[in-house]
Parts: sequence; C-alpha cells; structure tokens
Amino acid sequence: MDWIDAGAACALLGVKPQTLYAYVSRGQLRAEADAQDARRSLYFRPDVETLLRQNRRPRARAEVAERAIRWGDPVLVTGISEVRDGMLWLRGRSVEECAESMTPEQMATHLCGLDRLELPDAPGRGAGDTPAARAVQALSAEVDGAVPLGDLSDTDFGAEAARLISLVANALLGRPGGGVLTARFGAAWGLDGRGEDDIRRALVLLSDHELNPSTFAVRIAASTGASLPAALLCGLATLSGPRHGGASALARAALEAAMRGETETFLATQEGQSPYGFGYGHPLYLDGDPRSRLLLERLPHDHPVRHAQRGLSARLGQAANVDTGLAALELAHGLPRDAGFTLFATARLAGWIAHAREQARSGALIRPRARYVAG
Repeated sequence: MDWIDAGAACALLGVKPQTLYAYVSRGQLRAEADAQDARRSLYFRPDVETLLRQNRRPRARAEVAERAIRWGDPVLVTGISEVRDGMLWLRGRSVEECAESMTPEQMATHLCGLDRLELPDAPGRGAGDTPAARAVQALSAEVDGAVPLGDLSDTDFGAEAARLISLVANALLGRPGGGVLTARFGAAWGLDGRGEDDIRRALVLLSDHELNPSTFAVRIAASTGASLPAALLCGLATLSGPRHGGASALARAALEAAMRGETETFLATQEGQSPYGFGYGHPLYLDGDPRSRLLLERLPHDHPVRHAQRGLSARLGQAANVDTGLAALELAHGLPRDAGFTLFATARLAGWIAHAREQARSGALIRPRARYVAG
C-alpha cells in the first residue's frame, strides 16, 4: 500500500499532525486527496519511511533548531492563542465561538486582557496610494517620543492600544472618523447590514494566529523594550509581504481565473509554488482551515465564487485556507482589490498588541543564535 492516512503516518513517525503538515509544506512528504473522502489527505508511504530513517539518525542541536524555525514547534510560551485539534483557540475560546457573536473591539479586549476598549475618533492620516503605505506612514509618525512598553501603566496601555487601533484602521481605509470598526468599513465600502456582519466575522477570525511571522516580529521588537507603535510598525512591515498579508491577492487571482475557466493557465504561472501561497492547504490544519470555512459558509452553496473555490480545492487536493476566504469575501461583496490586506492588518492589530504586552511583561529578550556557513 503506497498511500496511508494521517493517523498511520503520524504513528509511524511518532509526530503530531502539525509536524506532518510541516513535512508536506517543505516538500519532504507527498500528499494527495483521498478519492473516497475529499476532506481527508493521504500520504506517500515511501516518503514517510525515508523521513523515519532520517529522524532516527543523530542530529546536532544546531540542525534541530534550524529546522524547527520553519513551521516547527513553537519557540515561545504564550497564553494568547494556539492551534489545537484542528481549531484555533483564543485565550481558551474557539475562534468559531468568537466569530459567532463577538465584535472586533470585544475580541481585542479579550486578547489583551483589558476590562474595556473604546476606540476614539482618529484622522485618516498617512500618505500613499495603498493601505500598507498609509498605515506605515501613520505608525512611523507615532514612534518619535512614544513611551516604551514597559513604562506604560495598565490604564495608559489600554488607552494607547485603543488609540492606535483607531488610527491604523483609518489609515488603512484612507478616511478619518470614529465609531465601531464594522460601521467604518461599511461606510467606506458601501455595505449593507449583512455585509457589515461578514466584515465583523472576518475581523474576529483574523485577530490572532499563534506565532505567525508578523506576530513574531512584534514580539522581537517588544522584547527590546520598544514602544507599542514601534512594535506594531514591525508587524505591519512584515505583514506587507506577498507571502503573508498579501497572499489574499494571489488567492483572488486564482478564484477569478477559475471563474473564467482558466484554472490550468493560472496554475501554470504558479509552477513550483506550493498551493499554500495562493490560498490552499495549511500546515497547521489537516482537515482544512476553520477560518476559511467560517468565511466561505456565509456565501450560498451555488454562488460562483464557491463553485470556483470547490473546483480549485478538488484540482489541488487541498482545502481552502483563510487567504481564499478573504478573497471570496472581496469578490462576493465587490470590495476593492486590496480589501483583503486592509481586513487582515486591521484585525491582526488586536493580536499584535496582546503579544507585545505579553512579551514586554515577560522581561525576556528574544535573541536566537546563528550558524555560520561560508558562502
């Protein structure tokens, strides 16, 4: 039998499902959809046996550390979020439960451990033609003279967090104003009540996700004692990359190509790239990204975007991840092409602020070692 299921692969290797996904994402293990059940994946047994032989040989500590930093085990202890049993948990509550009823402001309060969070009015500050450029400029202007995180009282921290969320959200949208975030998005994009509720859901679903690259960047800055705007600026700069916050743009291109009947043409342009880069598969979710499911299920089953997504998932043998969920939201509501990034960045402010506070309170400096290799 050349193909085995996840349970058998994990048992042979003695690893958790998350590690199995990591092997697939690094190209060390081949996977394909189960012909009998498209929700499951099967794994190539010879690849599993090769990994088993490799894992049994002695490995130097430096090699183990080098591999671990790429979709490996977490390197920091946190009480904010975790991926467990195929679900994202945010301070002990499943993201599914949070998405059903919480507002973005309540989510930020929950993640940051605050009693309350009221967003003030803010200007739409920041010059630039893109949401990322405007938000970077707005945060850059806040760094000079900002108080280091460790010097903020709990009251001052809450006020600073609320002020910066409001400021950056407005910069991303490119317009001044106040009020709750969902209403700001609704006014900027001309949405009805259901559209605003879809935005609310997206902002909650994307509020935090373990130690992703941008959150790790925030924590590194916070560990040095930097100010909150400086730490957020590090996160925003990292998020702006096409392989992180910009991935929904390529996921949208994939959906649009599928809707035109040009799936194979699109895939030819992505030769050599993992489907993860354009919205399919996720190393941490064997049975599919729950955040994507919770976004996609808002669309009618027969919606053209859903049809395109299902076709791509079947073609790739991978479930959609949250980047496809964001792209589907853009297309279904006729949102701007950069709406996915704007939503992602606004939502993730809550998690970044929570992680910055947690890291600053720990007093630990994040400082990995390097292994020199002559070039």
